[in-house]
Amino acid sequence: MNQLFSAPVHGRCPRCEGTPERIPDSGVLYICPPIIPSCEALRRYLQQKAMPYTEVYQDIFAIPFDRMSLEFFCEEYLEHIGSLEQKDTRSLLLAHGEELTVRHVARMRPLETIVARLQGEWLIDMLDNGRLETHFQPIVNAASPADVHAYECLARGIDEDGAIIGPARMFGVAKSADLLFNLDRACRLAAIDGMGRYGLDRPLFINFNPATIYNPVYCLQTTMNAISKAGLQPDMVVFEVVESDEVQDVNHLLNILRYYRDHGFKVALDDLGAGFSSLNLLARLKPDYVKLDMGLVHDVHREEYKAVITGNLLAMARGLGIKTIAEGVETEGEWRWLAAHGADYVQGFLFARPAAPPDAVKVPCCP
Repeated sequence: MNQLFSAPVHGRCPRCEGTPERIPDSGVLYICPPIIPSCEALRRYLQQKAMPYTEVYQDIFAIPFDRMSLEFFCEEYLEHIGSLEQKDTRSLLLAHGEELTVRHVARMRPLETIVARLQGEWLIDMLDNGRLETHFQPIVNAASPADVHAYECLARGIDEDGAIIGPARMFGVAKSADLLFNLDRACRLAAIDGMGRYGLDRPLFINFNPATIYNPVYCLQTTMNAISKAGLQPDMVVFEVVESDEVQDVNHLLNILRYYRDHGFKVALDDLGAGFSSLNLLARLKPDYVKLDMGLVHDVHREEYKAVITGNLLAMARGLGIKTIAEGVETEGEWRWLAAHGADYVQGFLFARPAAPPDAVKVPCCP
């Protein structure tokens, strides 16, 4: 597809494309324990604490709350039940005056999700106020590192004081608080915005988690519009599958990748060699690029087992016509070994750290 991508006109997905819901300052907490003994235990707990409640339906408790009582109840009650009950106890928060319906019951989430939302409101505030930026790390030609092939987009949050929040903290909270949909989308948009802001003229590798996309036609609407508005040609964007070890539905992932490819974009698979699942996915997905897991790259020139595995993975990808990227390269020894054994591209601190705007590439002596 050589023409500029035109975003299709479809309805937007309210979960992926909407603004994260904030917890109300007061309202009603509805709780549905998973089994009868759990209901009896909750009933005893509420009576012992003299907390008002009603049972609006069988096994669904309605508990009025303000912010302080909600935090106290969630934290203390979770200490009284096991980990399985924490996951299976469903809950919902509604503002005062909002009537509970069957549709609401279908939207109930684990009680531990509400606790995570309470503890992670800084993330909602960060997303609402656009305090998210992209750092870019060069992906360079293995044989001649001065040649920058592309940039990987790596998200960083910014707290109220201007300090950087790392991706591990952001995505850990987002996963617990059921905000992965919102954060993943915001990161894609920040990457596209950053490309224009810094005038980058190389392709972008934009990460996406397939678990955050129900239907690409709807869930990727804002992303596609941003690409179109930025005037990016499809060959300037590579969508990289992350968390590939957690993929449960390969057909769903294939549907997402088909959507990308139908619109002219390329796709990449991360962490090849990290587990059996990535090898299975390689055969099914047939990506344009694969990234070697950095656990294999570290000291590959010194450890025989890593060298054998990595060498075979490089040869296999080459036989399939898939371009390879070795990430996490930190020493000249690793780089020289990878270049000598056929890696197409390399990425790591040896050449440049992630930065905004991207740092100039440090070029070691030729391998």
